Amino acid sequence: MQMKRFAWTNPSSAVARNLNCGFAPAKVEIWDLTTPNRFEWTDDMADAAYFTLGTLAYTTSNGVTPLSQSAAYGASISAFTNANPGVITVNDTATFGYAAGDTIKVAGVADDGSATSLNADFTIGSVTAPDTITLVENTTAYSTYVSGGFVIRETDTNGDAVPRQNQAIQGVTLGTGAVGANSASMVAICYAEEPVV
Repeated sequence: MQMKRFAWTNPSSAVARNLNCGFAPAKVEIWDLTTPNRFEWTDDMADAAYFTLGTLAYTTSNGVTPLSQSAAYGASISAFTNANPGVITVNDTATFGYAAGDTIKVAGVADDGSATSLNADFTIGSVTAPDTITLVENTTAYSTYVSGGFVIRETDTNGDAVPRQNQAIQGVTLGTGAVGANSASMVAICYAEEPVV
């Protein structure tokens, strides 16, 4: 049986949390070490449900929900500004590790086709978390961005090739009911039915 353990401390106002198990969990145990309390969910239960072992209460909302995203090899683009330097707005810079000096490939962009395509290789000048990549290149002579696209790291700041890794989450979302108390020290263990290969 596969299993993966997570440990964290909730912020002062506990919020929902995604756990990337790398597999589809069949069972999740959540331990609030501060209160103490224990929650449990199995794939036989409804999405967002959870069972509180201390009170024997079954709750049908704000609990554990399976999460399986499509493959993600780069951040998705929501805007690409024709400027000097060019600026790309993406959904997430941290997950993919973008840094100044990286070479990136922009792919899958729909542009107006009026000039040089935005689907090209560029160099990152700076990254402003969580969603802005400023390029080294002047993109004023490029086509105008319409929609879509992804930013994929090609080489790092040393010029070394960056291996393509699927950063999509396959696991669960812990809702505010099952994520534990405010400021609590938490542990979660996800179990899968599939054997380790």
